[in-house]
Amino acid sequence: MRVTPLLTSRKVLTFTYPANLETQITPETLPTTEPTNPQITYTVAQEDLVGLSLTVFKRVEVAILNASGQFITAGTLYWKMMKNGSPVVSSSSSVSANYYYRLGCYFYNVAVGDVLGIKLWSSVADSNWDIKTYWTNVTRVTPLDKPRNLYNVAVAAATGSNGSLTWYLDDNFYRVFSAAFTILLWTPATTYGMFRVSRGDNIYSNQFEITKAATRPGLQGLNYVPSQIVFRGLRID
Repeated sequence: MRVTPLLTSRKVLTFTYPANLETQITPETLPTTEPTNPQITYTVAQEDLVGLSLTVFKRVEVAILNASGQFITAGTLYWKMMKNGSPVVSSSSSVSANYYYRLGCYFYNVAVGDVLGIKLWSSVADSNWDIKTYWTNVTRVTPLDKPRNLYNVAVAAATGSNGSLTWYLDDNFYRVFSAAFTILLWTPATTYGMFRVSRGDNIYSNQFEITKAATRPGLQGLNYVPSQIVFRGLRID
């Protein structure tokens, strides 16, 4: 005789995304040597995180910072991603004359209180930066500890753009998908949970990407992200 119910109540996990925080300033000339302090900084706050309608067993936060500006003379842009005063990664890229750049920096596994930043400098004295943008995604969500298994799972269509979500149906099987779908039995992966977002986890984890063009490139780091997952927990022990 089973005393513990086989199934939990029906649960609805809804994702609410805060707006991107974008600031445009009067163009600020880039130094020609590495600055002491980052020009762009954000301190991760609770209200910056993706809102979930349920308290989940596991979640990992990804922060996305963008920096944008222009080179008047052709030169090289240098940058360094910083987290709590320590370097994460640094690199450089050449930029043509009169071209704009958009640098996307992806910080994987951040927490409330972390101070994130980007240092920018240049090989030429007439380049600048004038836009900064910040937002977060959530990845590797595992809704339940015990029971970990999920039954009769209905996944709503993803929202956003730029690639697809990678859904992990168990530790060894996954599918890349953005449309709505249903699964009868789902065992979230031990490492990846139910899904991984693309930029910031599946690719560019604690890394960057840069786009350069004669007109200002759009935001770097827009992902397809989950909107809602409906399920019941299933006990198989």
